[in-house]
Amino acid sequence: MLSVLVVLLGGLLAFAAGRMLTSHAEVLAVARDVQVGSTITADDLTVANVPADPNLSPIPAAEQSQVVGMVAQVPLTRGEMLTRAQVGAGTGLAAGQMLVALPLKEGQFPARGLAPGQQVLIVPTPGITGSTGETGASGAAPDRPTEATVAEVGPVNPTTQVTVVDVRVRDADGPAVARLASTGSLALILLPAGR
Repeated sequence: MLSVLVVLLGGLLAFAAGRMLTSHAEVLAVARDVQVGSTITADDLTVANVPADPNLSPIPAAEQSQVVGMVAQVPLTRGEMLTRAQVGAGTGLAAGQMLVALPLKEGQFPARGLAPGQQVLIVPTPGITGSTGETGASGAAPDRPTEATVAEVGPVNPTTQVTVVDVRVRDADGPAVARLASTGSLALILLPAGR
């Protein structure tokens, strides 16, 4: 009986010593889902106590006041640690980029779905008249494929069955891609990673 008590006490002491030797850090975590481009509020943040790891780069909890008011550069999911790459002072667009919303129905983008950061090709498709549109000085919809980067994918609207996909395009392509999006005569092709 005494030997069992000694073993239990030894195990408890080893556990307590291990806990004391493992350093922890208070870091910022996401309290609720935040859409890309949204301004971060105090209600969007919480504090998590995690083991310190040199391979991770979360934002320390002490910097919460600096993060409030910043803009989500990617969709933030409840429960994840917050890193500096996920937040910024602006819209998340680099110089020379525009953000264009593409309202798409099933069959206009891959069935497996799209995710932020993926490269896509926006391809004009024949409309009702069979034309892909004209080009010219008027800035009509493009008749050539345009490369873009997925910024965000919205949920499917249950009434219209439309999914809005926000894409980043070169500013020279932005207006023409927006006009093409308004026609609905387009499809997205997923490009290989690293292209």
